[in-house]
Amino acid sequence: MTAPSAPEQTFRNKKERKQNVKLRTPGKAIARYVRMSPRKVRLVVDVIRGKSVRDAEDLLRFIPRAASEPVAKVLNSAKANALHNDDMLEERLVITAAYVDVGPTLKRLIPRARGSANILKKRTSHITIIVGERVATVRSVGKQSTGKGNK
Repeated sequence: MTAPSAPEQTFRNKKERKQNVKLRTPGKAIARYVRMSPRKVRLVVDVIRGKSVRDAEDLLRFIPRAASEPVAKVLNSAKANALHNDDMLEERLVITAAYVDVGPTLKRLIPRARGSANILKKRTSHITIIVGERVATVRSVGKQSTGKGNK
């Protein structure tokens, strides 16, 4: 005889089960197949990594690079996902992870002299940004002396 187990929770569909169990990463957004070289996009993503969402939005608005526009779109999407789906507070949002992966490369031929050809590589990238809430840090009230300070 088996022991009585807890009643199984049933879900109407897969989406409801995922929302209830939270199998997805909170505050995540991905832009795939962006027609821009990953090397150029990484220059922009490296600037905003670890910053608060508000500071990152301001930086992206004034960075003079073409990659700042698609990165800003992904950041806005991640922010909206965090606010709407995960009930996070907008003031406490910080970029926890931001990275750029290489997408498929489109290869095109360009004619050269004497019937030869060169290959043009049109690179694509996948931009991923994950935002989360900043954890409140507790600061110590008084300074602890180490005995090495000035007297």
